[in-house]
Amino acid sequence: MKWNVRTLFTGEREELSIQDTLDFSGAEWSGGYPLAKPVIVSGTVTGAGGIVVLRCTVEYTFEGSCDRCLARFSRGGMLETEHLLILSEADSDDVDAVVVGDSYQLDLDEVIQADLWLEMPMKSLCKPDCKGLCHRCGADLNAGPCGCAEKEIDPRLEALKQLLQ
Repeated sequence: MKWNVRTLFTGEREELSIQDTLDFSGAEWSGGYPLAKPVIVSGTVTGAGGIVVLRCTVEYTFEGSCDRCLARFSRGGMLETEHLLILSEADSDDVDAVVVGDSYQLDLDEVIQADLWLEMPMKSLCKPDCKGLCHRCGADLNAGPCGCAEKEIDPRLEALKQLLQ
């Protein structure tokens, strides 16, 4: 959704309250769609002395498959974000600044989606201590030992095993 922030830049208004629900269910990330549920954004855009700042809290639910055991999981998260709003690239050296342009339109979807992608984990785990799958039989080690009868012996030590027999 686009928000008109002209009155904040002109000084006619000091604050604009933002309450929005964004749909990123069709946004792909690493081969999946982790934001299937609506994302809730609440915050303010404040303007004072020609400086306009967006501050908001983003509540989201991350859904995905564990990279170790392949189990599906869902985890809620909250993100605090803050951005300086500017009219053109020449107005600031701040790389996090959001350009609203001459139209004074803040594209909240674009800003929040970029922030969420930066927040996404590089490795998705169902829990921090996930044990994954057995590399031999494929059993889920989170459920208990896999039952592989014989432990794999390093082929370089195979000759020592024959000495013990």
